[in-house]
Amino acid sequence: MLFQGPPLVVFSLAVILLFVWSLRLLGVHEVLSDLVSSFFDETPSRQHAESAFVRQAMGVEFPAPIDYGPIRQVCSRTRFRPGVLFSCEGQHGGIGMVRNQILKCVRYAIHGGGAVVVPSMALRNAKDITDIETATEVPLDYLLDREAFVTHLTEGCPGMRVYERAADFPSYNTRIGEPLSLLGDQFEPDHPREGLRHPETWRQSFDEWLDQMSVGDRLRPDAPVHVRLEQSFLEYPVRDDGDAFAREFGKILSFRNDTRALAAKILFELKTGFGLPIDPARAINPDAFYGAHLRLEEDATSAWSPDEWRFSRMEDQFEEQFKNLERTGLGVVYVASGNQTVVDVFAQRLHDRLAAGPGPEKEKKKEKKKKKKKKKRDVRVVTKHDLLRGPDRRRLDGLTFDQQALVDFLVMFRASAFMGVAHSSFPWTIALRRHELSGSAEYGNEGSDLLRDEYSIIMGMEADYPYVDPFVYGLWP
Repeated sequence: MLFQGPPLVVFSLAVILLFVWSLRLLGVHEVLSDLVSSFFDETPSRQHAESAFVRQAMGVEFPAPIDYGPIRQVCSRTRFRPGVLFSCEGQHGGIGMVRNQILKCVRYAIHGGGAVVVPSMALRNAKDITDIETATEVPLDYLLDREAFVTHLTEGCPGMRVYERAADFPSYNTRIGEPLSLLGDQFEPDHPREGLRHPETWRQSFDEWLDQMSVGDRLRPDAPVHVRLEQSFLEYPVRDDGDAFAREFGKILSFRNDTRALAAKILFELKTGFGLPIDPARAINPDAFYGAHLRLEEDATSAWSPDEWRFSRMEDQFEEQFKNLERTGLGVVYVASGNQTVVDVFAQRLHDRLAAGPGPEKEKKKEKKKKKKKKKRDVRVVTKHDLLRGPDRRRLDGLTFDQQALVDFLVMFRASAFMGVAHSSFPWTIALRRHELSGSAEYGNEGSDLLRDEYSIIMGMEADYPYVDPFVYGLWP
């Protein structure tokens, strides 16, 4: 019979080889690689465990589900009226600032007693991340969950109407003139660093301003006015409505579901890959992993020059992180940074530091160490790029700079210990939200004039910075 014996084997191998190389040339080898990896690595039991873990982790609205009570109480003090529409367009900055700008805009709209358009934001320039004020506008769901925003706001503030577009507002085509622009602190421009002195009078000032703009007496349901709230900076005193409102109001904004899923998968990889005690249903797990936010990207060092800003210098920022890491005794460091080179240098310097062992101050303990040799501490440094594989890694790589930051944001919420700098809204938002779990109301209850509690540290003291923006007064947790 034809092709019996060795020739058949040779022919079969040739066919297989040709098939494999054809797939490789067609770019299908990556898909096959993922399938093979899934077949061997993702056993049914692991897949089941991962799915259950991710489902639980995504179900946690950190650190607790939203309580609409305090929001309803504040909204009940406002007389809502037809004919007034607020919009918050082109909000710019990183996720910390964009989130806070949107919350502030909604708070002013509550004061003003009007409806609100689903907010939008400016798209950061992908080729120059320092360029955050572009003319390219993207919708809310670029970073945040639009459906959750609408649901939470309408549940918490039943008198407020939310519209997808300004054109959807009743009688918008017969509005009074073109949209009016307004800054939130326009009625109190000389407010102190802590924010507006009298936010409770904002509605009165707003109505008087409408009269000055010759629209107040013409305002009717069939002749509405559109007010565009422009971007201002940390001027609203977030505690003015009470601590309960401040805690809950920020929860009307949730991050995109795909980033929540990726963050949950990272937590699963941390748990299984390093044997860490991470309970997905728990807000913060002790003795699990350390969260280090390294703010040394190009946009940071250009805005806060290392010549003037101590913690814009790599050595100083690293040193604070290293000292705090040593204090915690944790063995896995999850690093958030938009600069992989910075992460690599951080990991290498930490490795060198640990390899060098204790410094001269330990010299007097030399005799004891001769008797009992201490095992050198091993600390692993990882990022989201290290922990996500296959399709999940490709999903991450498909996200933009700011979208990827959401994943870090969510993972950092759950870190056993966290540290960041004082000149960035990113670590402040994380630390302030985590502070809700603190046993003390004081932000510096562990010894700082910035923020230092059982869970988080904003590094340094006020004297270590040329100035510290009033995040603690003007940033909703």
